[in-house]
Amino acid sequence: MSHDHDHDHAPATGFPWGLLLALVSSVAICWLGVTGRLNLYIHPRYNTFTIVMAGLAVAATVAAWVARGRRGGGSGRSWAAMAAAAAMVVALLIVPPSTLTASSAQQRSSGSGSETDSTRLAGADPASFRIRDWADLVVNPDSAAKYAGQQVKLTGFVAPADKRSDMFYLAKFVVTCCTVDARPAVVPVSKPDWAKSYKADQWLEVTGRMMPVEDAPGGAVLVIRPTGIRSVPAPEIPYEY
Repeated sequence: MSHDHDHDHAPATGFPWGLLLALVSSVAICWLGVTGRLNLYIHPRYNTFTIVMAGLAVAATVAAWVARGRRGGGSGRSWAAMAAAAAMVVALLIVPPSTLTASSAQQRSSGSGSETDSTRLAGADPASFRIRDWADLVVNPDSAAKYAGQQVKLTGFVAPADKRSDMFYLAKFVVTCCTVDARPAVVPVSKPDWAKSYKADQWLEVTGRMMPVEDAPGGAVLVIRPTGIRSVPAPEIPYEY
């Protein structure tokens, strides 16, 4: 009986890798939320919930670590564990997350990425429409007829349009939950020999008018006929929500 009792209260051995990684990742999530960079990973609607849960995880992890220490475990150092924690901090807090690109847009199905209601848009000011809105309208013959000639000013990145030399897509990714499920919203831009002046993933501000067309890629019945195109820096938050 005495032997079993001593065995049940034996101190924990080894470094608590799980606790370390849980603590570092939870603290990193809280920091991303405070600095506004959490939007690069998830939809803003989930920020509060995610930050609260990460805060609770920090408290629970610290409590578990304290309880473990009282049992006499984890007294030694592990340089490998500290290196892993440092690598996670660098990955989450220092190295910026890679944004989705034109190559990603070609691999994923295009669309607004959300259930945009064309009827709702019909009563709104077209000047407020984003790329995700126009991506729905330009493939809708009924809506497109109404907006032919509408002046637009949109910002997005260049994505090739089915190897067309006379058109490219102005694109943005739309995040509905997190960047894993993001879908490209694309609007065709009519620009002969565009590849001589612009390259894939380059961010542009395009000013022009929506014009009817019969042979646009992706089934579009409207394209932007640009009156001005200028290069712009990639925005801090490159997605639409």
